[in-house]
Amino acid sequence: MEKYFTNPELGLYMDDAQFGAAVPAFAKLRIQHAAATVLGNVDFGNTKQGLYVIYGHPATKGSALDTAIFGKYLLRPNQPRSVDLLPIFYTGVPNLAPYQLATGKTPGNPFTAGKPFINNFLPTFGDMLRLNMAVPVTARNNPKFSSMGIINAAVLGLTDTTYNKNTNLQFIPNMDGFPNGRRLEDDVTRIELQAVSGAALAAVGLWYDDWVIGQTPLTPKLFNVLGYTTGVEANDTTFKANFPYVQTPWSGFGRCGGGNAISTATKDIQNGIGLQAPLVVVGQNYPNPVSQSTTFKYHVAADARISLSIYDMNGKFIETIVDKNQSQNDYEVNWQPKQVSSGLYFAAMRANGQIMQTIKVTVIK
Repeated sequence: MEKYFTNPELGLYMDDAQFGAAVPAFAKLRIQHAAATVLGNVDFGNTKQGLYVIYGHPATKGSALDTAIFGKYLLRPNQPRSVDLLPIFYTGVPNLAPYQLATGKTPGNPFTAGKPFINNFLPTFGDMLRLNMAVPVTARNNPKFSSMGIINAAVLGLTDTTYNKNTNLQFIPNMDGFPNGRRLEDDVTRIELQAVSGAALAAVGLWYDDWVIGQTPLTPKLFNVLGYTTGVEANDTTFKANFPYVQTPWSGFGRCGGGNAISTATKDIQNGIGLQAPLVVVGQNYPNPVSQSTTFKYHVAADARISLSIYDMNGKFIETIVDKNQSQNDYEVNWQPKQVSSGLYFAAMRANGQIMQTIKVTVIK
């Protein structure tokens, strides 16, 4: 697993010396091949040396790259991203140089003390979400709330005068964002692409190739990466007000643009791609898990005998909650699991006696 972090395949498509021309959409995402530092230029291209070129250097003493601390794990020959992607997504990041924002650092020397940022290091190694519970939640009505997670927090820490005038530990909006946490609004795809393209390296002072020591690090290549977009800037639906908050998924029968989850989806099949729509399309019941009652919403595409029955996990019939002739329309029905105990159940929807769809229902009492 570690090899996919230390030499990420995506990095090959952000490298003009490799397959950079293969994905035109990644044209603005380019990895540092000559990041200028007082210790010399550093190349983070796949299989290059990265910061391993300073392995054991006196400048690393007391830092996270001190060979007496984590250096042997984070600095590896020919595995350049062992210094950033590996700790970000695999071990967490310790609050030691160089893993501090470049704010306050000596330009060109990422090993000087900077502004404390994320400290979610755990002495266990595994591909899991690292979450620092001490980081406050960013209010959704905060004007600085951003779907860019800690990428945006880093930008604020480097450029916003509220945070970049000192090296004090401060809560910066969106420090609770991905990958330090998992918020439904965060644009995970974009964040990860920018991370592979070296955004985290830049944040700690390993700037892009067009930076010249003594000049501003806000260079065109940096802005290219930070301004990169996948073209998807917002969610295509709302969030629910209660747990699990994620909205009921689209039916899967609509076109790529989505459409209404149930009724529009069947019309899309009939009118858009020429396939015959199923007689009944059922959306996920809500709430699920259910304690007192839950509601099933479904669409009938043509006149049919519709039935909706409940079974336990062993296939034993419990009860039928719908059994009638219904015409083309949207319907909903409520079920109250009064006669059953906690456990897993199945709702089977039939049209003209044929099972069209089954849905898992969890009952908790």
